[in-house]
This record gives sequence, C-alpha cells and structure tokens, in this order.
Amino acid sequence: MSSSQLTASQLTATLAEVYAHGPGKDVRPASARPYRRRPTGPAVPFAELAAVAGPTGARLVRTLGTALAPRRFEPWNGFNEHRAYPSPRAAHLVDVLLRHDGVDWLVDPVRELLYPTSAESLVAAPDGSVELVLREQPTRMPAGYGRLADALAALEAGHVAGALAEAAAGHGLRYAAGTTASATATSGPWLTVTLGPSTAPTWSRHRLRAVRSSGLSPRGFGADPRPLPAEAFERLVAAAYRPPAGSPVTGVRLRHTLAVGNVAGRTAGWYHLDPAATGRPGAAAPQPTRPGDATGQVQRAYSYPRTEVDVAGMPLAWLVSADVPAAVRTGGPAAYRRLLHAAGATAQHVGTAAAEVGLFCRPVRAVREAAAEAAAGLPAGHDLIYLLLIGRSRVRDFAYDLSNPEVSP
Repeated sequence: MSSSQLTASQLTATLAEVYAHGPGKDVRPASARPYRRRPTGPAVPFAELAAVAGPTGARLVRTLGTALAPRRFEPWNGFNEHRAYPSPRAAHLVDVLLRHDGVDWLVDPVRELLYPTSAESLVAAPDGSVELVLREQPTRMPAGYGRLADALAALEAGHVAGALAEAAAGHGLRYAAGTTASATATSGPWLTVTLGPSTAPTWSRHRLRAVRSSGLSPRGFGADPRPLPAEAFERLVAAAYRPPAGSPVTGVRLRHTLAVGNVAGRTAGWYHLDPAATGRPGAAAPQPTRPGDATGQVQRAYSYPRTEVDVAGMPLAWLVSADVPAAVRTGGPAAYRRLLHAAGATAQHVGTAAAEVGLFCRPVRAVREAAAEAAAGLPAGHDLIYLLLIGRSRVRDFAYDLSNPEVSP
C-alpha cells in the first residue's frame, strides 16, 4: 500500500493501537493464566510427518523439536517450562499450525504430535516443504495486561519465527518468513514460515545447544557486578545485523539504541548502532553518542523499582524502536505488526548470542515509553517497541533437562 492510498483514519487507528499497547500502569495481575485444554481427536506423530515429507522429513522434525519443544524445567522458577524462546509468564501465546492444501494441523511440541483441524490426511508438498502459521493467542495472558497482551503475542511470534530460522539454519533446511494474506481487526497479519527442502547447514549445532537464561536472582533480578567482556558485547551487536537467512528481521527498519553501563573497554553512555557501520564483518566498534549514566536513566523509566529489577546495575540495556508512522505510510496498517515481529526476531537472535557466551537476555515491555525515548534521544516519530536487559547471572542452579536427545542437536 502506497502513502497515497493510506487514509488519515487508517494511520490514526494504527497509532492508537501502538499507544494502547503501552503498559501505562504497573501490570501485576494476581489471577492465574487460563487453563488450556489438550486437543482431542486423532493425532499424527512427528514420525509420520518425517515419513511423508520425503528426504527433508528427519531435518524437519529436528527443526520443530529444537525450536518449539520444552528444553528445561527450573524448580525455583514460578513460570515454566522453558523453550528456545521466551514467553511472558510462560503463557506460550503462539500456536504453530502446519498448513497444507488449506488444512491446518496443530503442532504439539510437548507430545510430538500433530492434531488435525479437519478429517483430511497429512500429505506434504512434493518437495517435502511445509508451511507453518504462527497463530497469536493474546487471551492466554491474565486480563490485567489489557491491550498490552496483543503486543506481547506479536513479539512472541517474532521470537518463534526467529527460533525456527535458527533451527532451520542449524539442521540444513531452507527457510522463508512471510505473513498471511488477510488480517483481522484485532490480530493483524499472522506470521507464516516455509521450511524445506534440504540445504547445507549454515549454523553450528553449538549455537542451538546454548542454554538461555532469564537471569533470576534470589533477591530481585540483577546482574553479576563484574564487567561484561568486550568480546561478548561485540558478538551481541553482530547478532542484530547477521540473522539467519529468511529471518523476519530482513528488510524491516528497526533502530537499536544501547544503554551501556559496566562493559569492559566501553565508555558508559548511549550508543546508536548504525547498520552501515556495524552490519559488516570487521567493522569498527560502535562509539558512544552521549556518555553518561544511561542504564540509570533506563531504571528511572522502568515500571518496577530497583529493589525488584536492578536495571541500573545491568551492563547493557538494549532499546529497539522504529518510526511507526513512516512505516505505516509506506507499508500500510499491517506494517506495525511486521515491526513487532521483526523486533521479536531480533531479540531472539541477540538472546541466542547472549546464551552462547553465558549471559542472560531478558526481553521486557514494563517501561514508561515516553521517559525511555527521551532519555535515549530517539528521533521524533520513533516509538520504543522492546527492551532487552542483558548481563551475567548472579546465580546458577539445578534445572531438569527436558530435551529429547533424538531430536535436539
């Protein structure tokens, strides 16, 4: 949709949705997340999918298991189980549907089953490729989240698409992300992913095995006070601009602004990552645009006090923003959803890079956007979409490994 086709009312409606997605208040609901009934009816095991998908079948099953299946259970954590991507309150706001000839099969990564939504039989495409639809389910969040749940579900869809892109790159499948042709008034376009046929792996299995951490601490949430190594900082920056092939990040204009605190060899302050300067191998390290107590400024914009979440003590707070009005004028109302999906995928890739070097990466939305945008010096028209809190965890504790050794890398 060109800017000439976009009406003023459409732009106004999209911006109203953006502002409705802001927390605007402390979101601390006491209600439990809704119970989700297990699907009923005949189910098809992943093994049958592997059989009908031809030579790509085994890789397809491993990709689904690596990206979607539970990885571990943490006894001390109130929200479980943990997968390759984060989900607020472990509500898992995205259902993955395998689609073929207009028939959808619900993917159950826990039991490694496919549940049909009709009486059709499972038949893969001739080349073994499959299409996945990432259906957002914001109503699984407690009611206290309000419209913010819509944004959280869209961001999680980006995480899931990013996790699938990483797993496909590691297991040797071609990957492409898109969106559904139609959109509803409440959910916008859903992300779609196409997997297959086989190709040479482009990611090492080591990257897929990295254990993500939420960075929980026994007395509030904070980071190890030791400096973040400069090499780790550089790997995180590189991850934002070198996503796996086909990731939803590709072709979407996001702005990355970093609040740098205790990072070895880096001046504390605000850093704007310029894609032209940081997106190529061998590029010079980013330089601060405004030295100062940037993480302290993010703390003051954060919705929780420092006694609960010590943002000021983090070595790194990563702000993802975008010029939403400009994107909507160019790409139509659906452009805002694409920005959310791209931000979620970016956070997934940065989080994977953090896990590789033993760091936590905790994506959050509990921030007063206007205060954070002003502190970061974002350009006029930019809206804060996501905030990543990054550092080294203070504690490590026992966790149950839930991964299937026959599926996981």
